Amino acid sequence: MALKYHLVQRLDKSKDAAAGSKLYYGQIRAQQKLEFNKLCEIIASYSTASRGDVMLVIDGLLYVMRQHLENGEVVQVGDFGNFRMLAGSKGTAVADDFTTSLFKKGRIVFTPGPMLKEVTAKPKFEKIVPITPSGNSGSGSDRPEIE
Repeated sequence: MALKYHLVQRLDKSKDAAAGSKLYYGQIRAQQKLEFNKLCEIIASYSTASRGDVMLVIDGLLYVMRQHLENGEVVQVGDFGNFRMLAGSKGTAVADDFTTSLFKKGRIVFTPGPMLKEVTAKPKFEKIVPITPSGNSGSGSDRPEIE
């Protein structure tokens, strides 16, 4: 399979670009979402576990990950990758003035493991071709004409 993309025109922000100049950029567009239940069903089809068993294991993984991330630990999930918690802060001129209230909202950072790095190494791309309306009206509307 290939990643689907379409072209978008944006301002050229490269160095030495003329004012107001624009370039076309490829933007990846997801075609559909794999829902959690379907994911569990697919995983179950590749193992001896049932869909319910898979859901139970993933739920347990999330519970344990939350506990360990809240404790500041890196959670390694094999070849899948690592998860860790980060949080930036505002600064103070004097070290004694720093309080934990200066921390911003935390975020989870994912670092892909070897298996996912391999997936991202050389993706294939396919341009999305817009569907043109067919018919004799030539109006470009997707609504039927009323006579």
